[in-house]
Amino acid sequence: MVLVDTIKVEKLNNGLTVIAEPMAEVSSAAMVFLVPLGVAQDPQGRCGTAGVLSELAFRGAAERSNRELNDALDNLGLQRSQSVSPLFSRIGAAMVADQLPAALELYADILQQPHLPADQFEFCRQLALQGIESLEDDPRQKIALLAREQFYPEPLGRPAVGKLEQVQALTPQEAVNHWKHHVTPSDTMLAVAGKVDFEPLLEQLIALFGDWDNAPVDQPRGTDAPHEGTAHHGNDGAQVHIGVLYPSVHVSHPDYYAAMAAVSVLSGGMGSRLFTEVREKRGLCYAVGASHETVGSYGAVRCYLGSSPQQAQEGLDVMLDELVRLGEGISEDELERAKIGLRASLIMQGEASGARALRCAGDYFHLGRVRTLEEIETAIADLTVEQVLEHVRSQPPGRFSVTTLGPAELSVNVAI
Repeated sequence: MVLVDTIKVEKLNNGLTVIAEPMAEVSSAAMVFLVPLGVAQDPQGRCGTAGVLSELAFRGAAERSNRELNDALDNLGLQRSQSVSPLFSRIGAAMVADQLPAALELYADILQQPHLPADQFEFCRQLALQGIESLEDDPRQKIALLAREQFYPEPLGRPAVGKLEQVQALTPQEAVNHWKHHVTPSDTMLAVAGKVDFEPLLEQLIALFGDWDNAPVDQPRGTDAPHEGTAHHGNDGAQVHIGVLYPSVHVSHPDYYAAMAAVSVLSGGMGSRLFTEVREKRGLCYAVGASHETVGSYGAVRCYLGSSPQQAQEGLDVMLDELVRLGEGISEDELERAKIGLRASLIMQGEASGARALRCAGDYFHLGRVRTLEEIETAIADLTVEQVLEHVRSQPPGRFSVTTLGPAELSVNVAI
């Protein structure tokens, strides 16, 4: 486990939240801005605006042209990353630690003074459209987006890549207006992890962002119950892709670690129940798995199964049966394997400054504080079979939302 110093949190006068986690044993640094420009904030009828803007924002800023800005970023050796989630655009980079101050200067210009040039808009829109169209060649990603859209209430279920017709209808001025209204310091978080010294970092951030001022915007977190039921999307391919979601606890819930362990029993490796029962014993699929996620105010378990048209129905039946059967009992060996898997994932994330920066930002948004690695590891180690079973029985798998992509509809033979 990488030792960390105390996690620092500071809110600037304009509302920009700064979170830093010094990591004494690394030579890298990573930063991630969570900007309130998620797909859930896209204008009605313009799903995909955030995705276009995530490209357009890097087409020149302050005194630098498109080429000059990207050359400056490349010259720092940054490993850049950007993506769109329901509530945020994630804009970040990992680097050798001594390049962090120069990188922050460039990203300050991108956030506060982007050119958003009209002559680059069409190129960025075409990239977004290609991303949407590429889903036809990536049905596993497509079913994940379709399943989330089926399960989560509007607008949290919107596909992050956008919708084809709505991106095609987007205008340059609509995109610019959306950026100006939503990219605000009061709703933006910056998380930094790695070899950082907090006081000089904070001093630089005050100088770079202290004059940034805009009004806050409302965050759509959702209040309606998740959707139940089934949805089928026709596809003539030789495979059937199935997405199943059902409600679980939020990351802030006292049972969160028990929920994570329960999902690991289901899908924590080659000895897990779904892999063993659906794939190994019966050969009903080529891929099956489950994971836990938190989206806005919702917690959920998300499952995937990829099979052939001939075996998909039985595969779905067995998968849902295993989900429902979880509350009948969990062995000590199963829990121990789940703990080992969760701890291994935790340690690997803990040694990567980029993963730590993203976790810090996510924790602060959902919890109002940042969990230390030691806190998480202790919570996992202290879990008992009784605690996990109590959670499963109080939050039994059910109220399923089942989405299928294939040549024929499937039936759901357990209670929705």
